[in-house]
Amino acid sequence: MDVVRGPRRAVPFYNRVGVRREMRKVLHARRAERRPCLLYVHGPDGVGRSTLASEFFHEDPAAFGSLCIEVTARQPNGRLVSQGEMLGQVLRGLGQGDSEQEASDAARIDAYRRLSAGKTFLLIVTDVANADQVRNLIPNAAPDAAVVVITRANLRDLLTLDFIDIALKKLPQAESRELLADCLKESAEKVDAKTLHALADLCGGFPLHLRILGSRIKGRPHAAPRYLAELLASDTALLQMDPSQRTARFLDFTYDVIPKPLKEAYRWLSLLPGPDFSAAAAAVAVNCGLGDVEGLLEALDDANLLIFDARTQRYSFHDVIRADARARVEKLDGPDFIFLTTARIVSWYLDEAVPRDAALSDRWRIGPVFATFAAAGRPPIPRGEANVWFAAEWPALVACVAAAQRVGRHDLGWQMCVAMFKYLHQNGHYDAWLDSHSQGLECAQAVGHVEGIMQVSSQRGAAYLALGHWHSAREDFSVSLDGAITSGNPLGEQSAQEWLGKTSAKEGKPDEAFLRYAASIAVIDRVGDAIPANQQVRMRALLSLQYARGWLDLGQWAAAIAHVTDALVYFDDCTGELENRAKCLHVLGQAHLGAGTHVPAGSAFEQAADLFAEDGLRRPLAHALLWLGDTHVELQHKAAARGAYRRSLGLFVDLGDAMADVVASRIGGITP
Repeated sequence: MDVVRGPRRAVPFYNRVGVRREMRKVLHARRAERRPCLLYVHGPDGVGRSTLASEFFHEDPAAFGSLCIEVTARQPNGRLVSQGEMLGQVLRGLGQGDSEQEASDAARIDAYRRLSAGKTFLLIVTDVANADQVRNLIPNAAPDAAVVVITRANLRDLLTLDFIDIALKKLPQAESRELLADCLKESAEKVDAKTLHALADLCGGFPLHLRILGSRIKGRPHAAPRYLAELLASDTALLQMDPSQRTARFLDFTYDVIPKPLKEAYRWLSLLPGPDFSAAAAAVAVNCGLGDVEGLLEALDDANLLIFDARTQRYSFHDVIRADARARVEKLDGPDFIFLTTARIVSWYLDEAVPRDAALSDRWRIGPVFATFAAAGRPPIPRGEANVWFAAEWPALVACVAAAQRVGRHDLGWQMCVAMFKYLHQNGHYDAWLDSHSQGLECAQAVGHVEGIMQVSSQRGAAYLALGHWHSAREDFSVSLDGAITSGNPLGEQSAQEWLGKTSAKEGKPDEAFLRYAASIAVIDRVGDAIPANQQVRMRALLSLQYARGWLDLGQWAAAIAHVTDALVYFDDCTGELENRAKCLHVLGQAHLGAGTHVPAGSAFEQAADLFAEDGLRRPLAHALLWLGDTHVELQHKAAARGAYRRSLGLFVDLGDAMADVVASRIGGITP
């Protein structure tokens, strides 16, 4: 039986299932073609490059003749190992002693070719700095051999030598949590699950950091909350916990060797808010043209200082790498630079958000950036494009509010809340909605902008209302109403009265709700031209929708149908109001179903579902399909009912909504 020689194995080895599958696929394909398998694995230190290469061997040592040869391409002091010494390491692995080796590189190359010919083995070459270091290590006469090169950077010149690129990214969340739990052994059971998950997530998918943190907490589960607090308080705490400083040394080395423009881009990109960013946003941070920044981004990606997601065409940092970049920008560029760059970035995001927000709704907005946009008369952006942009950028917009507050640009902070309100509202991002608007409200208060306070408090109240926090909602809407009256803003006054009416309706107080709606209409009637004509029509349509909902709650089906039909007269003609039109149709369907007019009810629900689907609003779509299924049941259309329910069930399951159980019971209740 062969003795297995190879590198130390990391046990257990988590994840990398897809990467390992890809490596095996290349190995089998190359052997079928009778040529050696050549792979290069690149990524930052601590992400598991060497352990992946080791696992590649240990999964099936027999596939490599139970022989793995390890070669180091860089000395501990950072100097590159000479070609002759690297060849010497390979020859020793193939059984040739030091005294038997020739002195010249040419002779060692020849000896390597002769000794490796026809053999099966795995050659792992670590810490390679350039393609020339491995050019003469390719065993062309050994088609069953394999070479795995490990590099910090993406050395694209290796592609010209027929190597296959294996980019090693961070561990996914589930595998990170599993690895930390395994490192803790029995201590994992004594750590609160939420704390354990938070600790794993803060390691940013770096196996090295997960193992280091696990070694700190193993046997001391009571220390887990303290380490969590430490990591939350400092972005660099993980780097400081590593006694070997491997990640820190990688960052120092990589930063030292890249040219000045890349050094600057690396530092300045860390000021971008949000978890990831586009090339356009990067150009703003680096203060250069899009064409120039694309080259910088590609170079930083190759250096494994950035992560590029080919699917989304967006870039991001590993958390620990971003912390390093931010520390460098604070040290080398200073607070004035950070202030100016952050303000420029937030201003750009706000300018990009404003026209896209306008595509989502025809509502009125307070703030100088919105006035400037309205005055410019720019052509509208298609609603679909606006939703796609917001879907990618909303986390950055939320982070912009905190960034603006941090550098004292309060004017940008509260206006950003106005710009992203509709998207957060229609997609139910409640936590981000509340957090950002609380910060935005502080921004408006800091500069004493009464109308800003009026609008942002109203928008935050809408979040509380959606979450069922009636008291908090009423407080915010009351603040908004006071601000509107103080500033003499009839738009804000009308809106606050309407929101207070909606709050009363949610609290089960229909009479009080109707009084608030009447007060809202009275504002419109009182101020005349002080509210633009187009906004007056929209306000009355929305109030008709609210009245319809009130009558629906009271079981007054005819009154509900009449009011929501009035609302649809407006929304049927508004291409930018798909959501409100869908809401009206949904109410119309409920009223018809209550009245027993099932065919028009089904038609209304079908139209509502189509509009919700077009707008990408899955939860309202799921509810519309549920009501559509109920209507088909009343019509004895069993197959159609099952179809609607099943679509609804799939959506609720994907959303993790407990309504899935309700829909499942409805499906079970349909007789064959």
